[in-house]
Amino acid sequence: MSAEAATEDLGGLVREHPDLTPAEKETTVRFAKDQDRATVFTAEAGVGRRLLAHPRADVQDVNVLEDGGTRPVAPSEVSGRDIVGVRVSIPVGALKVALSARSASGHAEVVSERVYSDGASE
Repeated sequence: MSAEAATEDLGGLVREHPDLTPAEKETTVRFAKDQDRATVFTAEAGVGRRLLAHPRADVQDVNVLEDGGTRPVAPSEVSGRDIVGVRVSIPVGALKVALSARSASGHAEVVSERVYSDGASE
């Protein structure tokens, strides 16, 4: 199985953490001036699925539910467990803060629906 196919398979395992409140389900974007890639972490299922589907995203690790808690693991170590957090590195050039607001206010819309629906980059 290719790495791309394995990452796409992970999208079906992404869930909301059952014990976290909405305020605890964060998405963060970090990058330094001297870096050409940003690190994005999310505990939001919709954002996580779209990040996993992004053709330029490199999955660093995912958080899986385990014994009432979570644990970060490599994508190859998921073994069918529920994923409740996703950390990827993505080119800074793929990020954009637009002048006008999106018509949809859902957090998952931060990552283009086109990425999730057909895997095409914009």
